[in-house]
Amino acid sequence: MKSARLVLLLLALVVSIVAPDVPAAPADDLVVDDLPADTNTIERLAPEQARRLAADFPGAEQEIIVRGSFQAIFYQALPLNGLKALDADTAGALAGYGKEPLVLNGLKTLDAAAAKALAEYKGAWLVLNGLTKLDPAAARAIAAYKGVLILNGLTTLDAATTKALAEFRGKWLGLGGLAELDADAAQALAAVRCEMMDLSGLRTLGAEAARMLAGLRTPNLVINGLPTLDAASATALADFKGQHLELGGLESLDADAARALAKSKAWDGRFLKLTTLDAPTAEALAERGGNSLMFDRLAALDADTAQALAAFKGNLFLQSLTRLDVDVAQALATSKSSMLVLGSLAEVDPDVVRAFGEYAGMLGVDNDVVERFVAMHPLSLENARGIASLSQGVLSLTAFESPDSVEIAKVLAARKGRLALPNLKKISPKTLTALIKNKDVEIPLIETLEFIPEPDGSPTEDFVIPERFQGQ
Repeated sequence: MKSARLVLLLLALVVSIVAPDVPAAPADDLVVDDLPADTNTIERLAPEQARRLAADFPGAEQEIIVRGSFQAIFYQALPLNGLKALDADTAGALAGYGKEPLVLNGLKTLDAAAAKALAEYKGAWLVLNGLTKLDPAAARAIAAYKGVLILNGLTTLDAATTKALAEFRGKWLGLGGLAELDADAAQALAAVRCEMMDLSGLRTLGAEAARMLAGLRTPNLVINGLPTLDAASATALADFKGQHLELGGLESLDADAARALAKSKAWDGRFLKLTTLDAPTAEALAERGGNSLMFDRLAALDADTAQALAAFKGNLFLQSLTRLDVDVAQALATSKSSMLVLGSLAEVDPDVVRAFGEYAGMLGVDNDVVERFVAMHPLSLENARGIASLSQGVLSLTAFESPDSVEIAKVLAARKGRLALPNLKKISPKTLTALIKNKDVEIPLIETLEFIPEPDGSPTEDFVIPERFQGQ
């Protein structure tokens, strides 16, 4: 009965919204089931209807692009993208919606009174991407909103509107529609005080505008749409005093700009779109003192560039590489990075695995790739250290039964960092003695292990449990 009641009442509400000549149902007749399944079909909304909607709407799924390239999915949104206009009373009623986000992308204009009412919305996200212009009064009014304000429809800002909008003191300010920003506008925006400003629509950025933005007193500055950056602008941006600077959209970067960026304490070191990298630029980037360098789309890497990147001491992410030549693997294996992530490698050959045996950090490779390799190339003296590196020091080995087990154990024990064999069941005394010389070795309780004769046929000796393993 509830579904039938919903259909009838939905029809009544749609008629009252779309056809203004038809009297709306009295407020007392409206109940929770009056709500439309798709609120984007609503083209007109009276204040009383808006109050009902704000009070009773359960929320809908909504995808929103934030920070240029990143998408967020919300499940309690109130999307009203069919509304083309909004008066102050209706805006004030919608501001009572207790969930988030409130999405009004159909609005092409917004006056100061409606903006002031919307600014009272207590939800964390207010999305107004349909606005292509704002007058100073409306900009000043909406700047009073305290949450995440997304205005990606604005492609230009005049001086007066920019100055008014710069009074924003909310959480995030999204201005991802601005393709250009001159020095005066950048200087005005530098007065904004919030947690994050998104300018991911910028396609160019001059050195003077970059210098003004560097003075922004906001912890996070996101410019993920900028395709390239010259050395002067990079030098200016590197002076940003905030905590986090994103320039993920860079498609090209020369060594001079890279060297300037490497000096930034705020730049996050992530490249979302860069597909090629030469050795001089890699060498400049390796001077970066930050925690990581991340390449999400680097299609290939030659040995000289790999050798230059190997000088970087932070975490190195080469997520898009699907294969490695041996000389590239040998160069990367000399990396000073604490972590080397190669999450997209589809396969590794024995020479590449042996090369990575020299890597001292944590190697990130997909587990399926490692398992396929081990299935075809069981642990041996030649590949022991490499497999241990690929497996991040965790081996699924259950027994040491090959004639060269003691030598394999010595190789594994010489590996720096953690060495874990959680599934170990069978081992000879000499092999175990060699293995536990690694101070970071993790094995099951020695009392639970089955001691077997020495696989190479040598005399079996008694094993005395070392003090550090006693009382495990």
